[in-house]
Amino acid sequence: MSISKAVIIDFSELEDKTLTKIKKERELYEYCWTIKPVVVEYIFDKYPGINKIIYMDSDIYYFSDPISIINRIKKWSVIVTTHKSSKKVNGGFVCFKRDKIGLDALKWWKEQCIDWCYAYYDNGKFGDQGHLDKLKKHYKNIYYLEHPGINLASWNDFLFEIKIYDNRVHVNNTRLVFYHFSGLRMINKKDYIMLWKFDPKSYVYEHYINVLRKKIEEIEKISPGFTDNIFYN
Repeated sequence: MSISKAVIIDFSELEDKTLTKIKKERELYEYCWTIKPVVVEYIFDKYPGINKIIYMDSDIYYFSDPISIINRIKKWSVIVTTHKSSKKVNGGFVCFKRDKIGLDALKWWKEQCIDWCYAYYDNGKFGDQGHLDKLKKHYKNIYYLEHPGINLASWNDFLFEIKIYDNRVHVNNTRLVFYHFSGLRMINKKDYIMLWKFDPKSYVYEHYINVLRKKIEEIEKISPGFTDNIFYN
């Protein structure tokens, strides 16, 4: 696709013997959760000029730029977001800074995920994000970003007033930064279903599906048959 600012990383550059072994023992999605901190640490090591990294899940869509909000936060080494419907950390959006606390916290998260990262609850742990809940017990400068327009999702949007004006989506009269489309599955280029039992906000979902549909059509021109394995059935 010749995306000028995209750098593709081959997993062979990341995986050592430990990760190769874990990959065989865990479900694919559990392994994907496991290597979140591995990827972030790899980027810090490979690109010394990078001082801040935002990790985000692939089912996140930005309606506006988050950088201005992050730049206004004066003191942080790690930024996390919660589910909003609870105080539990959501692992879909995490920021790390290249300072001692940030790098130490990242290393700790990686070690915890390598040791345990599964899709069930066990003594406060669940996947990679149960470990993130414990970061503030071990490290300072862990900032909980409570902006209402960050990490809006089907499981929490009922808590907020969502309106559209000035051609923007607003949440409690502040701009929507990103929506986390967890549980959405496309059936075809136009239609979708929700795996979670929530009533989604129609405009947000319709906009996202239209964007996805257009991108799929772009990719199909380069790679015919691309859609053969992406639709849910």
